[in-house]
Amino acid sequence: MVVAREAYKTQLAELGETIAKLGEKTLKSIRQSGEMLANSDMGLAEDIIARRRDIDRLRRTVEDSCMSLMLLQQPMASDMRFVTSAFRSVSDLGRIAEMALDIAELEDEMDTESVETVGSRLRDLSEKSADMVETALSAFVSSDADVAEQVFEMDNGVDEAFLALRATIVDELRSDEEDVSARTAPELLMIAKYYERIGDHAQSVADWAIFRATGTYRGHQLGQA
Repeated sequence: MVVAREAYKTQLAELGETIAKLGEKTLKSIRQSGEMLANSDMGLAEDIIARRRDIDRLRRTVEDSCMSLMLLQQPMASDMRFVTSAFRSVSDLGRIAEMALDIAELEDEMDTESVETVGSRLRDLSEKSADMVETALSAFVSSDADVAEQVFEMDNGVDEAFLALRATIVDELRSDEEDVSARTAPELLMIAKYYERIGDHAQSVADWAIFRATGTYRGHQLGQA
């Protein structure tokens, strides 16, 4: 019985470590996508693409561990909240990684001159969204609801930066200089939107961090009407 209990505790600890590794790699892809935009470093696209395989492997490991714990160990109370929130959060991290990959692939197909005029601002937007993800992950790993609440405040900065950048791209299209061409504007707008959506997924991770810490999800106990 003691051996089984120790194995159970080890499995929970390994789950937490795997989520931390998954988060670290996901964050690196977000930040590298921004550096790629600002510096036109196409080599970073290869890093992001290669890392995606590791992210997929870690995501599957988390999902398998969660299912094993729920079906075989039947965790209770705080352990059950941890496993449930981990299972749900990993899908958000997967979507974030997919968007970082999409950004890299979009940039890889664009000429560098088309990105130069807004590249640094796209990097700033990527950093803001990455900071949201990092804070949400920190809150999840430490089971800290107060830290998780900070993520929702940070989203205002991401939304403001996105709207301002979108307005700049549209204004450039209307100007005589045409620093942003009609051919590349849709891709630039899509990249900016991806970063805004990454912020949305970071908020979802924060929601699950709060659930892990308190048992409430978006202000309600799960199962209540």
